[in-house]
Amino acid sequence: MSLATNLVDPTLIPASGGPPHELFDAWREADPVHWNPPHDGYRSPMPGASVDRGFWVLTRYQDVVDVSRDQELFSSHEGGPIIWDLEPPQLAMQRANIMGMEPANHMAVKKLVMPPFAAGELAAFHGEIDRAARDIVDSVAGAGECEFVFDVASRLPVYTFCKLLGVPERLHETVFTLGNQAADTENPARADQVNSAPFALLALARELAEEKKAAPDNSILSRLVHGEVGGEKLDDNNIGMFFVTLSIAGHETTRGTAVHFVRLMNEHPDQYELLLGDIDRYLPNAIEEVLRHSPPVVKFRRTAMADTEIGGQKIAAGDKIYLSYPAANRDPAMFPDPHRFDITRSNANRHLAFGSGPHFCIGARLARYQLAALLKEIVTRIPDIHPNGELEMLESIWFNAVVRMPVAFTPES
Repeated sequence: MSLATNLVDPTLIPASGGPPHELFDAWREADPVHWNPPHDGYRSPMPGASVDRGFWVLTRYQDVVDVSRDQELFSSHEGGPIIWDLEPPQLAMQRANIMGMEPANHMAVKKLVMPPFAAGELAAFHGEIDRAARDIVDSVAGAGECEFVFDVASRLPVYTFCKLLGVPERLHETVFTLGNQAADTENPARADQVNSAPFALLALARELAEEKKAAPDNSILSRLVHGEVGGEKLDDNNIGMFFVTLSIAGHETTRGTAVHFVRLMNEHPDQYELLLGDIDRYLPNAIEEVLRHSPPVVKFRRTAMADTEIGGQKIAAGDKIYLSYPAANRDPAMFPDPHRFDITRSNANRHLAFGSGPHFCIGARLARYQLAALLKEIVTRIPDIHPNGELEMLESIWFNAVVRMPVAFTPES
């Protein structure tokens, strides 16, 4: 693989069968704060977005952590949290997103929405997640085969998202469809569909917000509608972008990790045999190792607010910083023998699949519980599950995602 390979290439991850770790290893060794130039052949599918400027790529674990934690020097608000260069209307929408808010507003909104994700309230929701996981496996267990990504892996996180946000059951399938379409940002064959999906989700969020204004409940959406930040109500864009973000990211990590779990256990039968020998003992750390080894989210962006240095490399005010989570998760300085998949790895949970610092994923605890509930049902009831056909990966600069994985297993009698 050429060291000149450009990360702004949506075919790179499918062509590599995942993030380009050979490239990241070479950069980390010789050029750990690597300049990725503009990609002359790349055209963003999103109106008002481009990648006309290059950016610095961080491949060392500690660099990613340090930059993530310093919001004053490395802002997710100034240029937004995504690597694209945005026109003012698009940038305004990204700044309305909880991931792109100014630090004070970000923390205030986080306090509004955190209670359902806290251990106490989440524990009361465990039984419902467990039942949903059983129902999902019930729907395929007798067939002996299915398409795992959308028949199984996608279902639980979307169901959970809808329950927490207060989306009525009649709209669950709509959110499921639109969320998946919005995540497929780089597919030129679906450009019209992809570009319209976020706007459809925004419209849905506004419709539901009006319902919550009239009939408050304990849902996250109702908390956003009736809560205040700095003595003021959140505007429609803040509420809508929160809804859009969770409808995509809220299920992408959980879905992607469930798919990578089945794939990796098939590729590493010794590890799967170990897991099956004591599921309760090994499953929690196995999930952490899957998240470390194959994180679904590839990167986010920060913008330097002043001239500075990262690892001895001079960074100018306004420069874009690319936080590479797959590279950080394979840094041998943190994870010895980092390319080895090992479900007993003692520090697997130090991975950065959920980010780091103020923007650490608010739904990480929920995602872990969903994965444990769903994967325990799978490995207990259909333990010989295995890919049964060609995998299709998403063409994306955002996600390390499998979008089609036929599987087969012995039918449950």
